[in-house]
Amino acid sequence: MKNIPLIAAGSVLLAGMCGSAAAQQGSLTIYGVADAALAYSNNQNGKSLTYLRSGNHASSRLGFKGVEDLGGGYQALYVLEAGFNLDDGTASSAGSIFNRQAYVGLSNAHVGTLTIGRQYTPYYLFVGPLGQVNYLTGATGAHPGDIDGLDVTIRSSNAVTYMSPVWHGVQAGVLAAAGEQNRGVGNGDTFSAAVKYEAAGWNVALGYQSLRNGPNGATWDPTASSSFSKSALNAGYLSAGAVHYTAAAARHQIGSVAVGLVATNVQYRPNAGARFRDTATFNTAGTYVSWQTASPWLLGAGISYTRENAANGIRHPANYRQVSLEQAYLFSQRTALYFLEARQLARGTTLGADMVPVAAVAVVGDSQSGSPSSNGSQNVLMAGLRHTF
Repeated sequence: MKNIPLIAAGSVLLAGMCGSAAAQQGSLTIYGVADAALAYSNNQNGKSLTYLRSGNHASSRLGFKGVEDLGGGYQALYVLEAGFNLDDGTASSAGSIFNRQAYVGLSNAHVGTLTIGRQYTPYYLFVGPLGQVNYLTGATGAHPGDIDGLDVTIRSSNAVTYMSPVWHGVQAGVLAAAGEQNRGVGNGDTFSAAVKYEAAGWNVALGYQSLRNGPNGATWDPTASSSFSKSALNAGYLSAGAVHYTAAAARHQIGSVAVGLVATNVQYRPNAGARFRDTATFNTAGTYVSWQTASPWLLGAGISYTRENAANGIRHPANYRQVSLEQAYLFSQRTALYFLEARQLARGTTLGADMVPVAAVAVVGDSQSGSPSSNGSQNVLMAGLRHTF
């Protein structure tokens, strides 16, 4: 693990606590989101489908978080967060209780925050909120198949994270997560670092993360510390030795209007055990606008373009063009009625799961990662209700 900065940060936090007073008081907050929508896709594996889907505007979840004042400016903190499917009441990840987040930590306003457990990476926490997902929803607003991990599909187990204090609008974060395998090829480690700046209506962020596969490299090993969204876009590259993500995003708030730009680069790098031979690269660029009208209506629109590089026998690389729209009626700060629409066009070829180039198929956002179109186009419509508590 690349954990020298994390160890140093932890040492500072622990040293400061030695002189602090005994615990003074604690608090517990129970929070969550209940979100469900009626969804329609004109093509899921060749057929149209109308169905109920959970977690479209915001992922349905139940969480517990708390802090305890340790004195001397220090606090102990924890978060336990479980995802669930509102349509049938099941857990969003079978066999896992707190699948979204589960960590404990120490914090000081002048030193920073150190957390240990299952967590989101700084890459996602800093860049994700400035991308299309936050303003157009993850279900239909995420880039095709969430290929760049800017929705909530990547979480890291066995992770240690350090977040710096905010200094003149700048904050940095670093994470190292262990696959808990022997050192060497296929140890399943994760590393992420990111920085962001906020001032005068501007928000800018730059992030990086590297996910290493586990020892069972024939596909992406479930023992690796992190996984990612799997779809028709990356089906041929799941045996990668490592996946590297780089992303930059900027948002400018002008009164009730927010305008944003995002650019990402994702590389599936083979090792000796990979089933493909050349690094596969996906580049994405997107832009969006969101407008909180004078009425309770919030309106948003965005476009994105994703292109694969020419490699692994692919002569006409796949490209994906997506348009996403949102209309949300805010009954209150907690409750919203929303409507989502998205259309995606896919062209060219990509590497299929059997390592043979195949025609690219459309995969709207991350709601259709497991149910792509049978051809190069897909339309998705949703109407739902979201309540936060």
